[in-house]
Amino acid sequence: MPGLYSSATSQQPMASLGVRPATYSSTSVHEQDSGLDWAGQIVDKHMLEDRSYPDLSELLQVPSHDYPTASGLSEYDYPSHSVHGVGLSSLAQVRETKHTPLPPELVERFAHMQCNCNMGLFPEINRAWLTIDSDIFVWNYEDSGDLAYFDGLNETILSVALVRPKPDIFQSHIQFLLCLATPIDIVLLGVSFTSSRAGGAAEQPYAEMHLLPDPLFTIPSDNTYVTDIAASGNGRVFMAAKDGCLYELFYQAEDGWFTRKCRKINHSHSKLSFLVPSFLNFSFLEDDALVQIAIDDTRNILYTRSEKGTLQVFDLGSDGLGMSRVASVSQQTAVYNASLIVRTIDKSNFKPIVHVAAVTSEESANIHLVAVTHTGVRLYFSTSHFYSQQREPYTLSLVHVRLPPGFCASAAVPRPSHVHMAHYKNGALLLASSLTEEEDVLHTMSGDAFPFQRHLLETQSTTRLYGRAWALGEAPVPAPPRGSGYTPPELQRPDPPSIVTQHVQAPRRFITLTRQGSHLIDLLRPVEQLRHLLEASGGADAEAVKAFFTLHKDAQACASALILACSKAAADQQVSEWASRAFFMYGSEPRMVFPTATADVQQQQQPGLQPTNLLGAGAFSSPTVANTSIGTPGLSTRGFQPPQASTPVPGQYAGAQGFQQVGTPAATPTHGLMGPEVQFSGKHNGLYLYFYRILGSVWDGRLVSEVAYQNRQGQPALCLNSSRNADELGWYVEQLRALRDFLDKNQQYTICTVTPDRSVLPRNLQQRVIGFMRPDVSLASTNHMDQVQQQLQTKYQVEAQALEKRSLLNLHALVARTCEALGLWKILCDHQFHILVSALPPNVQDQLRMQVFCDFVVNGKELSNKLILCLISRYLGDNATTDAVSDRLRDVCPSLYSHNDAVASKASEVLQISKSVQNKHEKEAMLQESLQRYKEISTQLNLPLICQQFEEVHFFGGVVDICLTAALKRDPQGLALHFYKNGEPPEDAQGMEAFRARVDCYRAITDMLHNLLSVCLQHPQAPSVPAAPGPPPAPDYNRLTPTQAEQQMEKTLQMALKSDDELFHTVLYDWLLDMQLTDKLLEIRSAYVESYLKRSVSHQADNLQLLDMLWKFYEKSQQYIAAARILTKLAERHGSDVNLKRRVEYLSRAAICAKSADLRSTAGNEGEFLHELEEKIEVARLQTQIVDALSVKEHMRSSTMLEVIGRLNAQLFDITQLYGEFAEPFQLPECKLAIVHCAGHVDSVLIEMLWREIIEEEMKKTVGRSTETVMTTLSNRLVALGRIYASSDRFFPLEFLVRLLEQRCCQLSADAALVVNTLLAAGVHLPALLGTYDKLYRAKDPWWQSSRKPLHLLTVITKLLALFVDAPNAVAHQERRKFIAMCLDVVTAYLVDLQTMSASADTDAGALVRSFRALHAQLDRML
Repeated sequence: MPGLYSSATSQQPMASLGVRPATYSSTSVHEQDSGLDWAGQIVDKHMLEDRSYPDLSELLQVPSHDYPTASGLSEYDYPSHSVHGVGLSSLAQVRETKHTPLPPELVERFAHMQCNCNMGLFPEINRAWLTIDSDIFVWNYEDSGDLAYFDGLNETILSVALVRPKPDIFQSHIQFLLCLATPIDIVLLGVSFTSSRAGGAAEQPYAEMHLLPDPLFTIPSDNTYVTDIAASGNGRVFMAAKDGCLYELFYQAEDGWFTRKCRKINHSHSKLSFLVPSFLNFSFLEDDALVQIAIDDTRNILYTRSEKGTLQVFDLGSDGLGMSRVASVSQQTAVYNASLIVRTIDKSNFKPIVHVAAVTSEESANIHLVAVTHTGVRLYFSTSHFYSQQREPYTLSLVHVRLPPGFCASAAVPRPSHVHMAHYKNGALLLASSLTEEEDVLHTMSGDAFPFQRHLLETQSTTRLYGRAWALGEAPVPAPPRGSGYTPPELQRPDPPSIVTQHVQAPRRFITLTRQGSHLIDLLRPVEQLRHLLEASGGADAEAVKAFFTLHKDAQACASALILACSKAAADQQVSEWASRAFFMYGSEPRMVFPTATADVQQQQQPGLQPTNLLGAGAFSSPTVANTSIGTPGLSTRGFQPPQASTPVPGQYAGAQGFQQVGTPAATPTHGLMGPEVQFSGKHNGLYLYFYRILGSVWDGRLVSEVAYQNRQGQPALCLNSSRNADELGWYVEQLRALRDFLDKNQQYTICTVTPDRSVLPRNLQQRVIGFMRPDVSLASTNHMDQVQQQLQTKYQVEAQALEKRSLLNLHALVARTCEALGLWKILCDHQFHILVSALPPNVQDQLRMQVFCDFVVNGKELSNKLILCLISRYLGDNATTDAVSDRLRDVCPSLYSHNDAVASKASEVLQISKSVQNKHEKEAMLQESLQRYKEISTQLNLPLICQQFEEVHFFGGVVDICLTAALKRDPQGLALHFYKNGEPPEDAQGMEAFRARVDCYRAITDMLHNLLSVCLQHPQAPSVPAAPGPPPAPDYNRLTPTQAEQQMEKTLQMALKSDDELFHTVLYDWLLDMQLTDKLLEIRSAYVESYLKRSVSHQADNLQLLDMLWKFYEKSQQYIAAARILTKLAERHGSDVNLKRRVEYLSRAAICAKSADLRSTAGNEGEFLHELEEKIEVARLQTQIVDALSVKEHMRSSTMLEVIGRLNAQLFDITQLYGEFAEPFQLPECKLAIVHCAGHVDSVLIEMLWREIIEEEMKKTVGRSTETVMTTLSNRLVALGRIYASSDRFFPLEFLVRLLEQRCCQLSADAALVVNTLLAAGVHLPALLGTYDKLYRAKDPWWQSSRKPLHLLTVITKLLALFVDAPNAVAHQERRKFIAMCLDVVTAYLVDLQTMSASADTDAGALVRSFRALHAQLDRML
């Protein structure tokens, strides 16, 4: 990777800042890379071999769906470990790990049983269940704890099933459904769990079970006797019934138009069967009850088995939501077809069928169903053509018959009989056969011990059960450690054998439920068997351990031994030592193989096992892995050429050729002579195999994946993210480090101490080998050839050992490099991988996108260096953090990151020396020298690195100088500025390139300014307690304080602004805007600022920030009219980015600017512009009033109202539009009154109507409240409006308001002085108010008489006069005498009227007479 210089051909490793590069030998580097390439290709070969396991149909040797086969008749189909020469008769295949009795509470319940009881398993939640009559009990079968029960049914429970609910129907806490079927009802219960974490152990998601007391759904069974219930993975519930029909319990969240939430669907009848009553349907059906359902969720196929052995196939559709019956095979047909395949076996062995199991696509692509008979015979079926593109089933064809152990004439084990229960999954078969009526024996058959075979070989074992098996099941395999999951490399391939994944997966565990309780049985894999043998033998020096290596062949056995040898668990220390010893003792030795030996091995590996070579030839293990060997030289795509002819030479990288092995056709050339081949030892192959198995699909998987996200603009985008998270990578690193420690611990095995001396080899080797290969040699030469063979074997044995050691050294280097690569990748993931990668150049991102891990390890050092540089660049602002990251990088990946990767240039040396210089003038001179040397470089500079170094020594002026100089050198003709001023046309490729080159240079300056700004914004460090006693730590003089950073930033900014580079000014202004430093930008006195803002606004007319900047610039430069016009434009623009409040602020600011311009100028057009602004401000305030009125409406949250408010905020309307489009349609009387007042429109009828609407609207708001509250609310509103309009008689109709308000007071029996007080508070003068009341009284309106309050106005007048008497100052002094005289006149007149009324014995009139006389006397005294 380039250092301070970058060129297209540079392959120099990444530079580490400040250190001169070390000199490496190109030969050693080439040899190291070649060794990694060599080891990588061997890993590729083992990868292909590990993935070459056959499909189940291939193991059964079924070529096509219409060519059925049989197996099990040969004793070698079930090989015994007690075969002569092996000595593994005691090797256990299964192990009973735990026996847990039934909970004691349940045993007592059996005494109360009346009708029926049954038991079963829910393995997915580690529970067993028991039904006794109508009650169900569920408990943890591992410890008999967490007993839960449900007793809410009244009928006997017939069938039970645990169902995963359909999504988005029930609440999240309901994790499962418990389906219970009785003769009367079918019930769905909710099941929830409480997780727990005890003692630091992993979280147990199903620790405590809770059954909801109330059923979620209950439907009648319609006299349907349910025999079995099964559920699909998507939550569908199917039921097998005694009437021979298949039902589905359909449930949904809500009722449909013609459907209920929960109903029962009969899939065995036509859609019109509902027209026939259920009791009639039952009578017409054949008496063949369905007894079992099996579902294949991987293919969406459902199978049923009837009581008479009929098998049916139902297609659930591609989405798993359909249902159609596609095939049916009777037991008679199946037995007949099986008898044609195996004619020597009695037909009675093929019936009855007691169990069926789906064979998922994870096990086989061609075999789909297996049926088990009462004698343990397995019948394999297929529902379509082999390797057909058609995924839908259409038939049910018997393709293979597998007989159980015991059918061979020489079989030493009894055959199963009276099988009444079975379990099959992923190649493992459990059969429960009856010994007596109350005791069973469990037969276990599995092919895990014989992977990579050409046909199915299985081990078998029997376990006595003390009781009759009530249920069989398999516990879910515990999740492997996080990140250790083995992903199948090919999605269309079945899951690999257990020997491939035994280092990450726990052993399979089966549960047998009897009346004695639960029996947990583990199916042992090779690694558990080896552990058992080592512990039983007390070490590796035992024949049983040696026989284990013979049985599994040395390569596979060594790989299994490495799992134990590399274990870091404290409890495994002794076993680890024993496994290591066994690895070296029985891992065989490398050897050279001559052509005749090759022929012998090839003959041994021909299909068809013979009794004499059953174990010696490795028939029980992979025919290829154990014999990885090297043949004739070939071409290497990675460029590695061996120095000697017999040195291993890799073939094509993907493994299509690979290393030639002994016995393969590729090892036998059709012309010329093939030399001797090296056959590596089992230790060698086991190490390579284990290395690949640790990595699994990571080895040839992509490093990154594209992840969709939303960018800042809210638009969808893609970013690169790691295909593995940090936890996963940590697991891989941990496992590989254990392997590396194993190799380090046993360096005496991997260090090459023997170098083959080719000078002592016979010169006529080729002629001797030719003679050795000829079959027609004379007898006289036989002894000579034997002598030659012994000599060659001795010589080549030494060479074979040297070649293997060399290969192991390469593996050691590959393991170390892989640990480093994974460790680096984990560090990158810990530091936000997607952000780091986004900083890489696009071409590097493209390279990363296509990179696979194996290439990254072997040939990815340059890419690693770029990633490290990208990581370091993020931490240059903080020396402490950078040091920590650097230390971690050196610890994790020392070969990818070191001090020897520094930039080797004189300028860098001077710069580094200047850091230690204390003299200020000398340091400045050295910095200037470094700057001048950089400026003299004609090649393209690595500016980011240079600028970072300058920033470290606070040479900020040098950053500006070098960047501007580099920009000029990259664009000496000024093409970038021409490109910029012409609108950046995309067709100008040359100008675009120059523009990008300049911007890249300027970016270093803005980055530096950004760093300074960050320091400026930091808070001063608070005092802290020292970390250790002693003198205070030395101050860091290189660290800038916020004050110093601010000074440096200002100084650097002023220096940068002196540049005459207009394009640089543009980039700098952009940065100031991005950093929200608008004040800084406005303070700049440069001719480029105005042109920059104008151009930016012209290109981004909708950019509010730029428009704000432009008017502020004009205002600051005292161009007030220009500022006012931009502000007006901002206020009048359409759009939701500016709300109405801000528009009013813009208009107000524009008015201020216009006034400022008017003071400096006498132009008439400016005065007219100011007048227009003032009018717009007034109308805008009316618009604000409308928005406020709409916002308090009760129905403001409706979509229409929100849309209207959005329109009002999006633009300014004229006064006509405000009245006609908003105030009038939405009944806003106050707003209409304000608009009429603003327009000066005098219409007394309209104004009185608006006042009436205002009063009525206010009173409606307080409907149902007390009179005092109603009138107080109305009074407050009128006071506020009166202060606005009381000064204008045309818009404040006093007489109308007094009459209307007094009428409302009469209706509500309010305080008589309320209206008077309200109007006086609103600003109405007392004389005018008295005149209005007197006029209303004189009018003798019949309304008062009809409302039975004829004296109300006189009562109010007494209150009004009393207010004047109590506060004469309410009337101006110069008008007071005249007002008093007026009061005396009206009082006299009122007394005359009242005296007439008092004559009629009106008590109210009498009281008013007394009040008026008292007021008259007081008024007389006031004259």
